Amino acid sequence: MIKLIIKNIPVLMTKFFSTESVTSVVEAMTNAQKVLFVDTPSTEHLANCITELQAKCVECIVRDHHNVLDPQNPREEAIKEAAELVRNLADDAIISTRDENPACSLLMSAGEFTGVDAIVADPDPDGLLGVMKALDITYPELDSDAVILDGPRSEQTPELLSNFAMLLVKGMATLPPYNPKRPEIAEKAKGDLFSQFVAAAQGDAEAQCSLEQKVEEYEAGVAVAKELVSKSFEVFPGLIFVDTTGSERHDLVTLTRGLEAKGAKVTCIKKNVGPIASVHGSQFSLAVVKRFQKEINLQNSLPADFVSSPASGIISNTTFLLHVSENIWNDILPAIQDTLD
Repeated sequence: MIKLIIKNIPVLMTKFFSTESVTSVVEAMTNAQKVLFVDTPSTEHLANCITELQAKCVECIVRDHHNVLDPQNPREEAIKEAAELVRNLADDAIISTRDENPACSLLMSAGEFTGVDAIVADPDPDGLLGVMKALDITYPELDSDAVILDGPRSEQTPELLSNFAMLLVKGMATLPPYNPKRPEIAEKAKGDLFSQFVAAAQGDAEAQCSLEQKVEEYEAGVAVAKELVSKSFEVFPGLIFVDTTGSERHDLVTLTRGLEAKGAKVTCIKKNVGPIASVHGSQFSLAVVKRFQKEINLQNSLPADFVSSPASGIISNTTFLLHVSENIWNDILPAIQDTLD
């Protein structure tokens, strides 16, 4: 969990994958009377967290965009049911879809939630920018940046993002890999980066300088990414694979764009870091190239009753992103090939 203080308001950034996440959030809310949840996908654990907080007379507000209006499979049915559960439990909830609101910042006006006692958000750039807008820390391109930052990595480029947001993208590329034995290292680094970005948005020159100093390290990662692209290969038509385990730090945007340039409809990156890797030793992260996202549904390759969690070896909250263990990867390859044929 990442813990920040923004405008004297505690901000907890976490994913509701387990009961431990619920316990950590509830225990941190000892003096809170009103809590805002931003960009937190509806799950049984989120519902339990809201229920426990309300039992302590805490008002719970939700702003999220992970709902599914027209479910096409059991997983999407489960997402819709969870969203309805959270909507009914929360004191005030707007749970939209990514199509309707591709960034959570679009679900609120600037400064709308300056009166809350605490905020819980997803630990990603969309969650961060949502928190910033909720607390009236804005800049002209915040909403448009949030849309791009919550989309495909290959879209996170200077052509589509503000110069300020590119500092965040480059800073994210320099973060240390997640080590399950010492998670606090990666969490602290991301928390420090997020704090610097928020401070820079408020005019802090020292924070701005710190962000700019990360650019040189980022450029080194770009060079490594280009070398990895040269080693990637086509598993079958439409699926480009690259193994990044053991490589030096690399820029994921450069890597993804390079794989797409080789004709990928779906990219797969093998990693030795990530929530699934921490449990299973490696993680295979698949993403559908943006222009094919309407026609390719990665969740169709999974069992109808799959559970999204690191322990199960499957994490997927959208149809175009999928993270799996090596065993699951081997199991679903034929189905992915059928999808791409």
